[in-house]
Amino acid sequence: MRILVFDFYGKMAHFRKFYTNSSSLSYYFPPRTTIIGLIAGLLGYERDTYYELFSPENTKITLSIRSPLRKIIQMINYVWADDVKYLNASKGQHTQVPFEIIFPQNIKENVCYRIFFFHRNEDILNALEEKIKNYTFCFPPYLGVTEFVGNIEFVGKGSMEKNEENRVILDSIISVDYIKNRTINLETYPGAQYIKEKMPFSFDKYRMLKDPPREYIGEIKTSKIVLRGKIDYYKIKINESTIYNVVFMED
Repeated sequence: MRILVFDFYGKMAHFRKFYTNSSSLSYYFPPRTTIIGLIAGLLGYERDTYYELFSPENTKITLSIRSPLRKIIQMINYVWADDVKYLNASKGQHTQVPFEIIFPQNIKENVCYRIFFFHRNEDILNALEEKIKNYTFCFPPYLGVTEFVGNIEFVGKGSMEKNEENRVILDSIISVDYIKNRTINLETYPGAQYIKEKMPFSFDKYRMLKDPPREYIGEIKTSKIVLRGKIDYYKIKINESTIYNVVFMED
């Protein structure tokens, strides 16, 4: 099966957690729903028109965290407006909100995620490949909020095949359900820092949650997750010398 691989990167990111309230906390990596929104924006689909097209039955998506990450919290000022006439800030009141931001470990580098995307419809893959290669995006990419402008870079068009092994060094994030259902163990890896995030998975056509939120494990320092057990996963080959071991978010 054919798969597209591209990098999604920028200087900083914020992917707001759905259960946060007055404090704007962020995931370390974008949820599946955010990645779908990104791809739909690149292709030019109108808001809320693409959820069924990119349903788990039609797509396979996962990501690799390519830059060591850290978080900081900054206070930002929101305009205090209880009526539309105060949106120009003329009322002179503000409210301060803690805002969590994702940065690269090295400030001279970028926050970078490598996206692996498969769709049953070849026309969608071809259209996305053309948009990315030619930088002809319909809507500009951003990392969670419009102020954090991002960029997209084509990595390659690969093939994927299913494999099974007893020990795998994974390049992608992985769902907690996948680990529990297969009695798989996580192993330590030099310098690794595993984190767990609970995030939305998919919407129906009315932008209501179609499935319950899922928990995912990511590694934010080395991008490697070591698994031991009966592991079925995918090998992604970009060329003969570049191979990634991944598990998709839908698995």
